[in-house]
Amino acid sequence: PQLKVVATISLGFEHIDVQECKKRGIQVCNAANPISVSVVAEFTIGLLLAVSRKIVKAAGAIQRGEWIESWTPDWYVGRGLTNSVVGIVGMGRIGQAVLDRILPFEVSKVCYYDIFSPISAAEEKGAHFTTLDRLLMNSDYVIVTCNLTEDNRGMFDSKAFSMMKPDAVFINTSRGGVVQQDALLEALKNKRIRAAAIDVMYPEPLPKDHELLTLPNVVVTPHIAAAEEIAMEKLSTLTAENIIAVLEERKPLTPVY
Repeated sequence: PQLKVVATISLGFEHIDVQECKKRGIQVCNAANPISVSVVAEFTIGLLLAVSRKIVKAAGAIQRGEWIESWTPDWYVGRGLTNSVVGIVGMGRIGQAVLDRILPFEVSKVCYYDIFSPISAAEEKGAHFTTLDRLLMNSDYVIVTCNLTEDNRGMFDSKAFSMMKPDAVFINTSRGGVVQQDALLEALKNKRIRAAAIDVMYPEPLPKDHELLTLPNVVVTPHIAAAEEIAMEKLSTLTAENIIAVLEERKPLTPVY
């Protein structure tokens, strides 16, 4: 009965029962700072390059001393972004920040899908709104940046992966819940898609013996897209300021409701 505020250091707040908090008169705050948008978008591009250019695999080969004995002209040859078709699922703040960072790579086209229909800011930059099905069928890279809702939970299922190009690369820095993980696992094992790089999954942390971690065509990182030095300092400060504001009976800076 004495709990007054629940504050999270993250932008997402799906791990908090907001309705129950509201019912009990408990203030809920997130850390909606613009810097988190920038660093997540930056990490998303890094994750894409890490898997598509085989950076992680190549670095591991060097650590294992394989350079001299294993080198051939096609050793760890990857694929770049130039002249590729990029599809972004979710054109909110992070999706638009990813768009800004993708365009300088001289991609041939960026298409996107968003439940709120065409986003004028994205259209003005040359991105093209399309249906989810068409995005999946036409994209060389599928980047997921949407929020997790009950409507899109598990939207990337076996059917979705079967619609993608065999050479498609799947990137997810949104939430693990938008993907049916078993479907992703099967798509990677059966080479229905080329590769995947994910910063989010379920459960978190992923068990160290999970089959996903054994596959050669996937890069998995431990939900660290926002883990950047300056960003974490600002987000920590914002979270503390929200708590203090509520305790002092002031309006918090970034209330969820």
